[in-house]
Amino acid sequence: SALATSVNMNSGGWKAGPAATEIERRSIAWIAELIGFPVNCGGLFLGGGTIANFSALLVALKNHNNYNATGDGLQTGSNVKFLVYMSDHEGHISIEKAAEMANLGSNSVRRVASNEDLTMNVQVLEEMILADKEAGHIPYCVVAQVGSINVGVVDPLEEIARICQAHQLWFHADGACGAFGAMLPEKKHLFRGLEKADSVTLDPHKWLYIPYECGCLLVKHPEKLRHTFSIAAPYLKGTLPTDYAGQDYFEYGPQMSRGFNALKVWMSIKYHGKEGYQKLLRQNIQCAVHLDGLVRSSADFVPMHQPELFIYSFRFVPASLQNQDAELINHDLDQLNQKITDEIMASGFAFIMTSKVKGRVVIRLSICSHRTTLQDIEQVFSRLASIGNRLFAAH
Repeated sequence: SALATSVNMNSGGWKAGPAATEIERRSIAWIAELIGFPVNCGGLFLGGGTIANFSALLVALKNHNNYNATGDGLQTGSNVKFLVYMSDHEGHISIEKAAEMANLGSNSVRRVASNEDLTMNVQVLEEMILADKEAGHIPYCVVAQVGSINVGVVDPLEEIARICQAHQLWFHADGACGAFGAMLPEKKHLFRGLEKADSVTLDPHKWLYIPYECGCLLVKHPEKLRHTFSIAAPYLKGTLPTDYAGQDYFEYGPQMSRGFNALKVWMSIKYHGKEGYQKLLRQNIQCAVHLDGLVRSSADFVPMHQPELFIYSFRFVPASLQNQDAELINHDLDQLNQKITDEIMASGFAFIMTSKVKGRVVIRLSICSHRTTLQDIEQVFSRLASIGNRLFAAH
């Protein structure tokens, strides 16, 4: 990041930053190759998952059945309701924010019922699409979670791809948290169908350990990116001919002026390589699995799921309360779990947040640092147990 800042190259267009744009192009191809996505795809680096998801939804909208939203925007049709689908539990809030930014409104995001394991129920998805079409609406995009924010689940990608193809919908894979797990052979079964997505978002600043900020968008057909974002002005192109004209990223994304984000990605991939990253990803997953083991072996903690990637959520529930009426004590337990997390955060011992899984407040660990060890996990778990027991005794 410091090196890129010192160069201060604008990677918005090739003439302003030829080296930056070429390095970005190469880095995008490497990322696609790492996760098994077509290497001839289009793509670019953005600020993070929200702007990447926004860009993906916009590409999906402007390429849906040749709908022309460039000139007249959403005023092209009257009373047109374009709909996006994602899971009701693990769908990320950035999709709703992206829908609002695209002036579709958050109500355009349809929440699809989840299975018991919190993956999207594809039968319900297809039923909703058919019902919405019958009602005169225009379904145009399905968003699959590829490593969800609370429990790290991957939606049934092959089934979603089949439904999208059958109904001519854009298939977007939100892999901000987990798509890089596709580079692990032992996890390939989770990611079957990812290569069929029309677009994929990933966050290198999460599971590639890249410094902030660095989100990424891949689009299978580069021309669809250009169809969405292409602009023309004489001061962007200049008038003098050149022997070579490279890629102008202002034609493929929402920004014109852009920092040299690609350099830190290019250097990191060059340094670690595929095998180096696989080792680090496995280390994170091992930590999550180890934490799950600690939770299941403790009388005072309750697991909420089986970890597959690096995110793990669980609850502190004292053994003396586990056989009591859950509805009577759940509110107090929610408050207790929040207080435990607040205290360990305030102490500076560990950065931990709460979330909600199946309506209950949970302690959530996102283990995506390359420096986290099994010993770190044990120390954090021990501290959580100590705080929990003390707060419960005082209560």
